[in-house]
Amino acid sequence: MWKRIVTAILMVFMLSSCTLKLGYNSLDFWIDYYLSDYLDSNSAQQSQLEQGLDSALAEHRKQILPQFHRLIFSLQNDLKQPLTAEQIAYYHDAFTKAGQASAVVFVAPIIKVVKTMGPKQVSYSLQAIQEEISERKKDRLSKTAKERLQERYDELEDKAIDWIGRLTQPQKQLIMQLAQLQLQQSTVFQNIAQNNVSQLTKALKQRSTPEFEQIITLQVKNIIGFESSVYQSQLDKYLAQRFEIMQQLNHSLSQQQLQHLQAELTELRKDIAELIQKR
Repeated sequence: MWKRIVTAILMVFMLSSCTLKLGYNSLDFWIDYYLSDYLDSNSAQQSQLEQGLDSALAEHRKQILPQFHRLIFSLQNDLKQPLTAEQIAYYHDAFTKAGQASAVVFVAPIIKVVKTMGPKQVSYSLQAIQEEISERKKDRLSKTAKERLQERYDELEDKAIDWIGRLTQPQKQLIMQLAQLQLQQSTVFQNIAQNNVSQLTKALKQRSTPEFEQIITLQVKNIIGFESSVYQSQLDKYLAQRFEIMQQLNHSLSQQQLQHLQAELTELRKDIAELIQKR
């Protein structure tokens, strides 16, 4: 449940220029829409949720959007020279923290509603989550390793083309390395997801305790930050390898690709500036 909420929050920043503003200004609606698959809320809870998400969007616009604007501006300046591995790690960490702050703002009103849920409503949510996990596992097992790799490569290639334009063959090879790296860690990712579900199940059964909000907030941060007390060493190794590939990709950019990337970032920054002004 929390992962889909996080996805709804972060996906708007990956959209095209004209779509970003529309997606952001209706973000409270989309979060509510995704939640409808997991929450069997009554009319009072639904009203509370809608009001809370509306307030969260206003808070996010005021407090968090300026952070993204500053980060993009800083990144554009640094991109005038090839990025170092340290810089790539820095921006990964900085954008991750901004994403975590975003999620915390929107998750807060959801937690307040969840705390009012009865046992039957909690059972409904847990069953919906388990059903989705089962469907994803079934879909994953229905594909060969080669098919999963190609699917992941296609997703990464599409994102890369959106940001830097047409790719060279060496750049496509780097994208394939990144796809292979992610597939190699799939077992770790699945174990982390299952651990998150176990923690969520335990937390929902203790939703009346004072620590409930803190537990859920930490869990959401861990999902976004790619953090796990059990698998952190594997995750750190994966990120280091990922940063190395990203550095090679950055150093391979042609002047035309750099101009394309800068133009995309400029449009994104301008759109965020307009959103801050409620336009």
